[in-house]
Amino acid sequence: MMAKPKCIIILSEKSSGSSACQNLLARFANVRHVANTRHGEHETLYWVKAASLLGYPQIDMLDSEVPIEPQQAKTDLRDLLVENLQNPVLPESDSELVFDGWRQICLAHTPIFLEKSPHHLCQWSAIELIVEARERILDVDFFIVGLVRNPMDTLYSQFQRWRTPPEHLQYQWGIAYRNLLKLEEVIAENLLIVRYEDMVSSIHSLQPLLDFCGAEVGDKDKNFFHNRSVAKYREDRRFGFQLSDEVAEVAKAYGYSDSDLRNDPWVLWPMYRRASRLGHTAKGYIKKTGRGILDRR
Repeated sequence: MMAKPKCIIILSEKSSGSSACQNLLARFANVRHVANTRHGEHETLYWVKAASLLGYPQIDMLDSEVPIEPQQAKTDLRDLLVENLQNPVLPESDSELVFDGWRQICLAHTPIFLEKSPHHLCQWSAIELIVEARERILDVDFFIVGLVRNPMDTLYSQFQRWRTPPEHLQYQWGIAYRNLLKLEEVIAENLLIVRYEDMVSSIHSLQPLLDFCGAEVGDKDKNFFHNRSVAKYREDRRFGFQLSDEVAEVAKAYGYSDSDLRNDPWVLWPMYRRASRLGHTAKGYIKKTGRGILDRR
């Protein structure tokens, strides 16, 4: 009897180690992800697009196109199937397009399809659809990884990359990880919640996931991760952000202590944050309009 196809879905916030986890799993020959997508890091944003298409509620995400307009979401899902499958079937029903489309992707990427899109965890409607898919698609085995990182490091990383104001982004982090706690109450098996700090300290923190993949970790894989990004925010004296008590309580539910979340204030932080954001926005505008000018020549 042939083993059922499998899929792994990594749920996390941005800058939480999902790409590192994906890269580790992709080292094993039996783990595959889509080749063609309009997003980076092989991300599909499949389930937030499904939520848009089916009219489910979503919250606006910072520095993101999510929620995506329903017609664009439908076009994206159809394109994803056409560009990654040899003979895709495109059902007329929106619901069937979502669930049978996922099934087709999993079957085309056997034995294990790997998907990660950090946008999913913040949208409970997307998580609901993933849970429904687990119940409807009985010929595919699901495994879900909830990846958590210290919010101070997560917020700092996103500030460094996109200058996203952590004072606002922290509440999105809180929503995402309250959702993960809620998901833990719904799913009884094949769910692994792991902290980034534990993952980079020992690959064996992923053992249930590795067992699901049938993967054996060799000596060369044990040092795949590094912990140089742990508490990185403390090395930057200009990063004077202070986490709110509300979000700190969510972090403590995952085992982070007050000392893990503490940061030194800086009196010029608000001015630095605003100037950095303005500079990043201006740079993006110049890049966009400059390219447009060149394209018109």
